[in-house]
Amino acid sequence: MSYQTEVVKADYKGSLNSQVLKEKGLELLKILKKDKAVLKAAELLKKGEIVALPTETVYGLAADAKNPSAVEKIFSAKGRPQDNPLIVHVGSEKQLSSLIKGDISLKAQLLIDRFWPGPLTIIFNKGAQVPDITSAGLATVAVRMPAHPLILAVIQKSGLPLAAPSANTSGYPSPTKAQHVYADLKGKIPMILDGGSCEVGVESTVIDIRGDKPVILRPGAVSRIKISNLLEEEVILNSSHKKRTAAPAPGMKYRHYAPEKNLYIFRSEDIRELLQKISQKKAAVIVSKQTEIPKGIEDNIKLLKAFSRKEPAQLGRKLYSLLRELDADPNVEEIYIEKIKAEGIGEAVMNRIYKAAAAESHRDPGGGENQ
Repeated sequence: MSYQTEVVKADYKGSLNSQVLKEKGLELLKILKKDKAVLKAAELLKKGEIVALPTETVYGLAADAKNPSAVEKIFSAKGRPQDNPLIVHVGSEKQLSSLIKGDISLKAQLLIDRFWPGPLTIIFNKGAQVPDITSAGLATVAVRMPAHPLILAVIQKSGLPLAAPSANTSGYPSPTKAQHVYADLKGKIPMILDGGSCEVGVESTVIDIRGDKPVILRPGAVSRIKISNLLEEEVILNSSHKKRTAAPAPGMKYRHYAPEKNLYIFRSEDIRELLQKISQKKAAVIVSKQTEIPKGIEDNIKLLKAFSRKEPAQLGRKLYSLLRELDADPNVEEIYIEKIKAEGIGEAVMNRIYKAAAAESHRDPGGGENQ
């Protein structure tokens, strides 16, 4: 089906982010639930359509999580493999209870009380109302409560839990601006609700707490150390899945977040050697502000001092936009990015960079350490 894709902004003129949501809460949501843009998005979703909505992490492509034909439209628009499960976004704990089997565990409740609304997705045993297409046939469902006021207002106004993977062509860098969504999905969806730039820029942390030890299946803005401190126990990272079965969480099984151009990772101490190696190439090099750059860089190399090592969240916010911009730049043929410490949100940022640089084998561009 072809659509005349419409980009719509809310009439609300103030800031819309997680901090404003925390400060104004119910008062802000009450205002937004009367906004024309929110009402339009809610009505489309109730009719079984798909709508791109802003979250604090990335833009999501949303549909009624309990409507199989609506969810099917997500996979079709994105070109997403159907063995890749979707995260369901809720607006209340009551809505969560309608999706899961059994009660909310003590660990889950601790995480919900501390990190919701926010960029943390929790794996639960699936209730009967969740169709197989939403969970990729698994007996589990991944759920989170987003912290962007607009998507929360749409969820609460529509009364629907929303399945919402990133609103991009599957495998490409996730969208952090409405124009990114439009570039990928123009003509494939009826509406994009423009909520400005996403404040986090990388997808949510996904955690499974049903076993003996908590396991992070996808690192995100809620770091392992924060979760470990809250639960007072070790938290394991297991973010890869290569078997020919459905992965328990998105972002584990396939090459993801990748530009069309080859992406390579390098260490800051190797910058001089790298610049000599690529001196004859049309290349973009993304580095930290602290990296010492030797003199005499060739004009064909585009150098971007994009972030501070002291604030890896800066790179998280900019990463996908940078990859998209450089992918579209005719003067860039290859992209190189400086490796950062995989600590805190840096663990999530490096996870996305490795996924974006992954290759089928170590001999291919982006292979070797990047695999």
